[in-house]
Amino acid sequence: MVSGNSPAAEPTEASGGANPLPTKVDNEPSVRKNIVQTKCEAIPGGWSAQGTAKNPGKKPVTYKVVVYFTTTKATTLDYAQALVKVPPGEIVTWNAKKQFAAKREMLCPMPGISVVS
Repeated sequence: MVSGNSPAAEPTEASGGANPLPTKVDNEPSVRKNIVQTKCEAIPGGWSAQGTAKNPGKKPVTYKVVVYFTTTKATTLDYAQALVKVPPGEIVTWNAKKQFAAKREMLCPMPGISVVS
């Protein structure tokens, strides 16, 4: 069930600079099944990825979703991340967006999905 009372997770934008990509991205393959990307689209002045996160467990969980914004030829131009707090048994919407000089067509791969303690 999608929780109507839970607001969308706030995006945490990457710091400024010349496309400072993270040197290490945490990734837990076992939790990827709980994160779904439903949109990858242009926004005014940048790009956005959106989706849902579910928590099948009995305790609250916070996921960290890292999204790279790449050209159709897989050149990473920038990235963003979302910290998604999901109550037990709920589904919450997440959004990772970034302001940057995007191309006309972009892809939104998610190299890192992890649980934040």
